[in-house]
Amino acid sequence: MKKLLALLLCGAMVLGTTACGGAGGTQSGGTAEQEGKDSGTQQASGDTQEVVFWHSFSGATEAALTSIINEYNEGRGKEKGIHVELVYQGYEGTDKVMLAYQTKDYENAPDINVGLTSTIPAVMDMGWTVNIEEFMNEEGSEVTKDTFYEPLQQACTYEGQMVAVPFSNSIPLLYYNKEMLEEAGFTKAPETMDELVDYVKALTVKEGDEVSRYGLNMQVKRYQLVEFCVSQGEVSFFGDNQGGREAPMTKIVAGDDGTLKTFLEKLQALLDTGGYKYVEDNINEEFAQGLSAMVIMSSSRMGTLDELMPGKYMTAYLPKVNAGDAGGAAVGGSCLNIFNRDDDERAKAAWDVVQYCVSPESQYTFSTASGYIPVNVGCEELDEMKAYYDENPQYKVALEQMKAANPLSQEPLDLTYNEINGIITEIMLEFCQGNSSVDETVNKIVEQCNAALDEYHSVNG
Repeated sequence: MKKLLALLLCGAMVLGTTACGGAGGTQSGGTAEQEGKDSGTQQASGDTQEVVFWHSFSGATEAALTSIINEYNEGRGKEKGIHVELVYQGYEGTDKVMLAYQTKDYENAPDINVGLTSTIPAVMDMGWTVNIEEFMNEEGSEVTKDTFYEPLQQACTYEGQMVAVPFSNSIPLLYYNKEMLEEAGFTKAPETMDELVDYVKALTVKEGDEVSRYGLNMQVKRYQLVEFCVSQGEVSFFGDNQGGREAPMTKIVAGDDGTLKTFLEKLQALLDTGGYKYVEDNINEEFAQGLSAMVIMSSSRMGTLDELMPGKYMTAYLPKVNAGDAGGAAVGGSCLNIFNRDDDERAKAAWDVVQYCVSPESQYTFSTASGYIPVNVGCEELDEMKAYYDENPQYKVALEQMKAANPLSQEPLDLTYNEINGIITEIMLEFCQGNSSVDETVNKIVEQCNAALDEYHSVNG
């Protein structure tokens, strides 16, 4: 099983039709491009430098990014002779970039791509990927490391350098229905998993043997499992080499340090309540309809929930596995990568676009539309951001939780993200269904994830 080859081939059927000069992505991406044209954005011509920006957003988040890019094109971009073409590529964008690199298809590749931070090692292996720290260190750069919060710096750091730019970053939150908790006699959200068990028991509603309202909905996949492991110790990593940041990750260490087992034991207590729904069907809609009293999911869901149930929910920190845990939740999400396809001036133009996108003003637009954390430290000092947080305190919870966490509490850069996510999802379903014990589950996750990492390293050197 050739990991890198499989990754590249997965985009082969679509690269030609979704490349920078084509129709863009279908689905919601067509909307973004059309909005850009309708707002007066003109195609680059003459001496204008074209910059192609691939993204994976939809809905209000896509609309916010489109607004930012349109403003750039009509203002700063026009002044500098730079025009951005925004193209929806979905979550396959990074795969398509890698395919273009391997096939030397320079024409059908972007200058900027939104990619998961977990893919940083694979992306940096491509010869045309720019080490962002080189741009940040240039005299006169608007953006430096200090532009970003320390956890976000760490999220984009690989082998000692900050190689990518934080952008669409989120953190897991506990969402709860305010009215339901008040009716059950609770005045605050649960702070630990032990408290969470008590809350789930009190909030679950049954009609006979059937659950009509779950106390909690959360499916444990890679994202959730990693969060509960790295948050436990003052410094806990899911994999070796600081979760793949000091050097490529080669094995899972959460089994050896006990964090994986401890979480599974706490999760078993949740399962025993009978009021914990361990699969996600339509989690946003079910929560909005009152079918779940609490859910655990990314802060990036807030924009959607504001539309579905405005004013009816609140957010809180991810519950601690143990009361004394000191690590805190790990920031996740995506970053911006820049690619230099043998054109230094075009890469510099892309850097100008990136700097505009992470400015305090742009981040205000992006964050308030989505629930993503504003990555620029100056954003929370804007008067309009302060006012927004006063009116929407649930949004500030995400920022405060990130700031309270140890900066080294991070998702791993695990090289085989998609496969490891699949492994963990399947094994955790077996556990939640009662088909595997705690110890058996720990062993399966460690052994199968390590096997995937071993195979990746064997194939890719």
